[in-house]
Amino acid sequence: MPGTRSVQPSGCADVRTAPVAVPYARPMAHGRRGQLTQRVLGSLPPGLDHVELRRDAARRLRGAVGDDVAVWAVLDPATLLWASCVVDGADRDVDLENAVFDNEYRHRDVLSLRALAQGPLIGTLHQATAGAPADSARYRDVYRPRGITDELRLVMHDGETAWGALCLLRSGGTFAADEVAAVGELGRPFARALRKSVVRPAATPDGDGAAGLLLASLDGRVLDVNPEARRLLGDLDQVPQVVQAVAARRRAGAPASAAAPTPTGRWLAFHATELGPHLAVVVEQVRPPQLADLVVRARGLTPRERAVLELVARGLSNRRIAGQLGISEFTVGDHLKALFAKFDVGSRSELVAALFFDHFAPLHAAEGGAG
Repeated sequence: MPGTRSVQPSGCADVRTAPVAVPYARPMAHGRRGQLTQRVLGSLPPGLDHVELRRDAARRLRGAVGDDVAVWAVLDPATLLWASCVVDGADRDVDLENAVFDNEYRHRDVLSLRALAQGPLIGTLHQATAGAPADSARYRDVYRPRGITDELRLVMHDGETAWGALCLLRSGGTFAADEVAAVGELGRPFARALRKSVVRPAATPDGDGAAGLLLASLDGRVLDVNPEARRLLGDLDQVPQVVQAVAARRRAGAPASAAAPTPTGRWLAFHATELGPHLAVVVEQVRPPQLADLVVRARGLTPRERAVLELVARGLSNRRIAGQLGISEFTVGDHLKALFAKFDVGSRSELVAALFFDHFAPLHAAEGGAG
């Protein structure tokens, strides 16, 4: 299945490459485990957005593990919904996507992203079913008819939050234990790289910040798009994947909302409601309360660091912060040093400026400066 398909963000764009020959399942050579992370993440160009980062990683991983298809997904950290994905090794298959989303959000099956995020982070269908993959509905109904014999899933978790997922599909054979271990070593360092790329200084958007509207079928196929939604989403030649994920959540009776990042650093929020035989999906830029949570997650702030940051932003002195939080001024100073490092600044004023101009000023500009 030659080619590379990219979904960015929540939409699809073609980036074709030469066909890739993928070998049958085999153990990794001695010493290669430790080299895989370096191969994928070593010498990454600085300043990559999340789409470029995953494309580059897909190119570097290709052929190293022996997968036929690799799916590199960004997850909405609040809901674990698939927000954007880069697919390497196959042309886009909307029916396959819908089937996977339906399995993920409507059924209880092995290796769900929610289950992986809570503990093991990685696994294969053959491992999870003790060598009986037909026990998995995803295998029986989705993969086996397409000739896929095993799936490896990795949730990319930075120790605080899940930021992405990697799904490797193999046609012929299963993933060996050392392959699983090698891929698992990618999880935390790639999550950190992804975290930095999805919440970055946002470009000021065009337009007046108005929400857009998509009309979709109940399975998430986009039927109509109004001008504001088209402006927000950009290229809509393909169905936005986050709309399919939101639709699957709606069918499962779960809250039908999610957030997805754009390559320019903005985040979009999606909210779906049923409208007769269709779904009405409102798409808008995330609002400051949502963005604040994303910034906290992306910067890796502890709860105490977040509390200190909020009080610094309000202009409180170290003494007042210490009194309000019930800690010493020395401890406040330690938290400030940690915040300076995480925002790459050297003073309180620079910290507040970075918080506002990198993340909130674009929203303020889009809303015409109101409020």
